[in-house]
Amino acid sequence: MPEVVLLTFPSTYQALKAEKVIQGAGLTGRLIPMPREVSSLCGLALELDPTVDEEAAKLLIAAGVKLEKRVKAQKERGRFLILEAD
Repeated sequence: MPEVVLLTFPSTYQALKAEKVIQGAGLTGRLIPMPREVSSLCGLALELDPTVDEEAAKLLIAAGVKLEKRVKAQKERGRFLILEAD
């Protein structure tokens, strides 16, 4: 089961800004619909490879992106098993 890091944001605007910052830096990250395992609210989450997690967080903070939650999860058959949440 591949491990991923999911970042959530207080608004769609912040999520879109985060994706732009990450992709602009040449890192791999993609917006996905908010997994129900993370939140019952509608919205977007940024899915990242764990190897770029720390670098991505530094870039987002420097760009003024507001993060809501950081979640480590395993992805299996389109579902997420939460391992750790900050």
